[in-house]
Amino acid sequence: MTHIVECQALGLCLQAQSRRLYRRYRRGCECADEDFCRSRGCCYALRRLLRLLCELLAGHPRNKMNIQSSGPGDSLRAYTLQLAQDPNSTFARNIENFICCTKESREAAPQVVMRNMRQFMSGMKNYLVKHGEGKFHAELESARSRLKADEFLNLDSMLETVMHQLVVLPLREHLYGIFVDHYQRSEDIQLLAQNVRYACDREAADFGIRPTVTPPSHAALRLISNLLLRLQEAELPLDKLELFLCVISTVFDATGCPRGQQLGADDFLPVLVYVVAKCGFVGAEIEAEFMWGLLQPTLLNGEPGYYLTALCSAVQVLKTFMASEGESGNGSLDWRSSCLPACSSVLRVIIPDECNGSLQTRTLPVRPHTTTREVCRIIAHKARITNPQDYALFKLVDGEETLLTDAECPQDARLAAKGKHCMLAYKRIDAKIAWPTAQPASH
Repeated sequence: MTHIVECQALGLCLQAQSRRLYRRYRRGCECADEDFCRSRGCCYALRRLLRLLCELLAGHPRNKMNIQSSGPGDSLRAYTLQLAQDPNSTFARNIENFICCTKESREAAPQVVMRNMRQFMSGMKNYLVKHGEGKFHAELESARSRLKADEFLNLDSMLETVMHQLVVLPLREHLYGIFVDHYQRSEDIQLLAQNVRYACDREAADFGIRPTVTPPSHAALRLISNLLLRLQEAELPLDKLELFLCVISTVFDATGCPRGQQLGADDFLPVLVYVVAKCGFVGAEIEAEFMWGLLQPTLLNGEPGYYLTALCSAVQVLKTFMASEGESGNGSLDWRSSCLPACSSVLRVIIPDECNGSLQTRTLPVRPHTTTREVCRIIAHKARITNPQDYALFKLVDGEETLLTDAECPQDARLAAKGKHCMLAYKRIDAKIAWPTAQPASH
C-alpha cells in the first residue's frame, strides 16, 4: 500500500500497520467468495465464518470502549471515556445535550448536521486540552512521564477517536436517515441507481477505459464488492477510511499497476467509475459525504482526500452516464473531451515544465464548488511541488492570463468564459510564458 498510504497524525502513519490491515481485510473478504469456499469444503467455510464473527464481536466499536492496553496514552483515553460516563461532569453533560438537541432538531441538510458535529467534536477536544476536567491533566502528565525520549503522545489522534465513539456512534443512524431523506427528495439516489443499472452491463471500453489499461477481473470485483459491503457496515469514519483505502489498493492491484506507481487520473477515474457500476455501489455518494464531513480536515489533505474526491467525481459521472453516452456520439465516455457532460466533476489543468519547455495536462477529480486553494493543494501534492507558495492557478482565455484567487471556483471560471477557448494553468507566479494557440494533448 506504499502508493496510497499517507503519513498522517491519525494513526495512518505506519505503513506496516496499514499493510497488515489490508491483508486482514483481503483474507476476510476472500472467505465470502463462493468459489474460494467451495474449493476448501463447507467445514472450512464454517470455521472461517465463526472466526470472522468472533473478530467482529471483539473489534466492534461498541466493544472497544473498555479495552485496556499498555500504550502511554491508553490510560488517558480510558479516563476520557470514563469522564464521559460521569453525569456530573461538564464534558458528559455537553455531549448528552448535543446528542439530544441534534436528534430533536428539524435540520434536514446532512452537510449542516455534520458541520455541527465536526465543530462540536473539535470544541470538546480543545476544552479538554486547555481546561481539562477532573483528573484529565493529571492523567496527561502521567502519560507524558511514561514516554521515551524519542516519543510523543498524539493528543489530537487519541481524542479524535474518543469523540467519534462518543458523538458519531450515537448519531450514526440519525445521520444516515437524514442522508437518505435528503437524497430521495433530490432524486439523486434514484438517478444514480438508474444509471448504475444501465452501466453495470456495459463493457470496459464504454467507460472510457483505454485498451492499454486492464480493468479489474470478476474475481477482483467480488473482492472489492465485499470490501465495499464492509465499508457500509463500518460505523466510524476512520474505519470506513481504512476500508476505502483497501478498496483503492485492490483496484490498483487488479489493474496490474506496479507497486509504487499510479495510474493517471485519465486512466484511474474511468476504472473507478467502472468499479462503482459493476459493484452496484449505490451508496457511494452517502459514504463519501459521511467521511468528508466527519473526518478531521487535516487527514484529507493528502492521498485519502484525493481518492475520496475521485469517488465523488466517479459518482457525478455515473449520474450522467446515459446522457454522456448520447452526447459523445460513439456510445462511450471520452474523458479527454472538454464536452463531457460531467465536466463539473473533472478539472483539466495544464502544467508547464520549464526545464524542457513542454506542457502536460493533468486531469483532476474535484468536488462541486471546489476552490482554487483546494485545487492548488491537490496539484502541488500530486506533482510533488516543494515550494507551492510560489505557484498559482491561472485562467487562460485566448492566451491571456488571469490569476484566480483562493476563494474562486475554477469550474465556474471556465463556464464564465462564454464559449471562448479557456484553459486552466498551474505555474510559477513569476514565470513569463507564451502560450500556444493549439490545445495541448492530455498525458
